[in-house]
Amino acid sequence: MNKANKVNEVIDVPSFLVRIYDTNQKQGIQCYRGEGNKKWDLKPSVMRGLRSDAEKNIISELILEAPDEFHRDTTMFQKLVRAQHYGLPTRLLDVSLNPLVALFFACHDPDQSHRDGKVIILDFEPPRIKFADSDAVSILCNLTNLSDSEKQTIDFLISDSKKKGLSIEAMNDLVNGRPEIDRLIQFIRMEKGFFRKQIDARDLKRYYFVHPPKSNRRIVAQSGAFVVAGLLGYKNIERAVSFRTTIVDIGADYKKDILRQLDRININQRTLFPEIEFTSKYIKRKWDANTKPSSSDDSLLDPDVML
Repeated sequence: MNKANKVNEVIDVPSFLVRIYDTNQKQGIQCYRGEGNKKWDLKPSVMRGLRSDAEKNIISELILEAPDEFHRDTTMFQKLVRAQHYGLPTRLLDVSLNPLVALFFACHDPDQSHRDGKVIILDFEPPRIKFADSDAVSILCNLTNLSDSEKQTIDFLISDSKKKGLSIEAMNDLVNGRPEIDRLIQFIRMEKGFFRKQIDARDLKRYYFVHPPKSNRRIVAQSGAFVVAGLLGYKNIERAVSFRTTIVDIGADYKKDILRQLDRININQRTLFPEIEFTSKYIKRKWDANTKPSSSDDSLLDPDVML
């Protein structure tokens, strides 16, 4: 059973690293996510305040508007990664394998500079660690193509089956063959023609850590990875059995000093956002007459952009 462990707040980079090394990492993957406001819930951008059926429509609209950007992407996961890179809300949750990257994102948001932040440490068990070509990843990412009502119908069927105590086989028999699942399988088979016409309903209610291909410079620079979930809605993550969370609080009073310390070890806007427009902003800020030398440019980033 997942239980969030509260760790005393850190005041600088060395104390943060002590907290990281003090966590008891089990076999699996330990990844990190920084939040500028400690009160924010852990959930991806597509689940934050969008209208009904936004998920399936916004990705379709972006691909129609910029088809050349997506023509090499053969899977929905690849499309979601690229869309998120350009700031579109998706069901992918950005995480990093580098705790210092997460610390940067917990401190850099100027709109949250007066609020305590946090770094969330997520320890994933080996069975929930996937590569981008996994069938489970294809299933969850292609939920993007379904309407909200279709996803709600599938969610209800699975939840109702559990309440009735149905076996896994009986649940799968109930879910598979539904028109909503048939549509989902059609989308999956567009990228995997060999995919069998059968879905394990349990995959639709799970969290997975996903190793992405190093398809863009920002993923490489940020040691980036993703968490993807199906119909869970990121509710009650403390009850998840696939990973354990630890919260490291970052006091608001220490954020600026932490950013300066990170800048000294080359964790800054220029290195984490290697695109030339971010590098040019960093250099301009660095040489601004009103800016102290070595101060980190924490005012020019979009707080919603990570990977």
